[in-house]
Amino acid sequence: MNSVTVVLVALGGYRNISLRIMHSLLERIKGVNVHTIFFKDFEGRFFSHPTKKEKELFQEVINKLKPDLVGFSATYPYFPMSKTLIKIVRTCSPSSLIILGGVYPTVDPEQCIKESDMLCVGEGEGVIIELVEALRDKKPYHSVGSLWVRHDEKVIMNPMRPLLLDLDSLPFPSYGNPSYYFINKNKLTRKDSVLSNNELYLITSRGCPFVCSYCINSLLRQVFKGLGPYTRRRSVDSIIKEIKENLNLPGSGTNYIYFFDEVFSSDEKWLDEFCSQYKQEIGLPFQVSYNPKELSDVIVKKLVNVGLDAINFGIQSGSDYIRNHIFNRAGKNREIIDFARKISRYKIIMRHDMILDNPYETEENLKEAVDLLLHLPKELSMNLYSLQFFPNHPLTKKAVSDKRIVPIDTTDDSAIEKTAKNLGFVPTLLPYTRKMALQNIIWLIAGNHIKDSLVRYGVFGSSWGSRLCFFYMNFKAVILGKIIGEGGIMERSRFSVYFMKTMNYFIKGDFNGFWIRVKRRLRYQDSN
Repeated sequence: MNSVTVVLVALGGYRNISLRIMHSLLERIKGVNVHTIFFKDFEGRFFSHPTKKEKELFQEVINKLKPDLVGFSATYPYFPMSKTLIKIVRTCSPSSLIILGGVYPTVDPEQCIKESDMLCVGEGEGVIIELVEALRDKKPYHSVGSLWVRHDEKVIMNPMRPLLLDLDSLPFPSYGNPSYYFINKNKLTRKDSVLSNNELYLITSRGCPFVCSYCINSLLRQVFKGLGPYTRRRSVDSIIKEIKENLNLPGSGTNYIYFFDEVFSSDEKWLDEFCSQYKQEIGLPFQVSYNPKELSDVIVKKLVNVGLDAINFGIQSGSDYIRNHIFNRAGKNREIIDFARKISRYKIIMRHDMILDNPYETEENLKEAVDLLLHLPKELSMNLYSLQFFPNHPLTKKAVSDKRIVPIDTTDDSAIEKTAKNLGFVPTLLPYTRKMALQNIIWLIAGNHIKDSLVRYGVFGSSWGSRLCFFYMNFKAVILGKIIGEGGIMERSRFSVYFMKTMNYFIKGDFNGFWIRVKRRLRYQDSN
């Protein structure tokens, strides 16, 4: 039998579940030698360009493997990095065919096909199987469904295939695989650090029932329209089996499960089955994500009884108007406050997401956000993001039409990379505006760096003292942001971070809070 060598390339994160599944899938096919290169790991959202040494290491692996096919999983923020590595492949292995797949080629194939020989437009499992088997058997592949192929100076654009309905038919992600290569921080290693990590990321579904205007799902729903149900879920049996398989792997450090779905299930029958099996057969603490509109007190109680440790749900904006009419996301502040207070009775962690740097938000909208955060149970656990505009998204089109932003240039690599560099919100002093100052104060509240009473006085008061307090809080946010904020001095030194947080607990005399923090850190800490 003929053989074919395939190299998959994951960019920006070692956890890449999709490519780990793809690797497992290709290992099922006779005559296929598959390897995966995980290039760069931005777990802390510290984006950095590939160094000269890292590019040399990548080239060495390509030279060693001599692949027939190189497949890149491409997202918009890392697309320039894809192009850099593609040039290396073209130079050192000119006979290798290159295929791009993933979210960005699916939503902007016209731009992506310029850089590769082929594109997978849509879900890739069926595409990669047919393509690789054709290459192995030396048969034509130009009519494979969902595949775009450059051929004789033309592009063959095959129709998209239906969505995969049976998610249980897919193999589990592969961990600790001897065919893996990891390149980061000028080093190449074969050891899979994700395997020994305490936290197992697991996806139970595909798709999202919501169409938030800033989210890729609002665009993918349009792309996949008419190709089958967009939201699909695995069986409970499949999920339990995957967890057990991971726990039994040599070197597995898993003691916590993160269900990495857009929205965890709210189906009563499925949840009852999950709760029963998970409690009996797994029993590890876990966290889930929900839209507040999908979550009920009954669901929370069921999940808490079987190990729920944390719930992530997105506030996204503290303004009902922005959330409902600009972000196309349901929910009112009053509902969020009421539900957060109900959840707080269960003594589990609530993590909230909020998006700032929004050109549609006014000072009044941000004051609404401040008021919302002041009413939430303390202490807060929040992720603050800076709004990024991606090509073809509904919010991007609206913002361009409303002249809130300039049209996106998808050929400007530096502008593309900013969507990765600027993802997290960072307090800024200049140019000074009251709107920016309010966002900085929100950062203080979200990080539990300021007393609620001081915030009320400074933001909602009208005296000279209130104004001075407002300026003080803004200045404090900027200074703290430089020291302990995302990308700040302390965050780049792990020891310094732990020391400062420890001292903060001891100064407050909060020894119980300190011990809780230590236990959480031990849970998430990579055993490496």
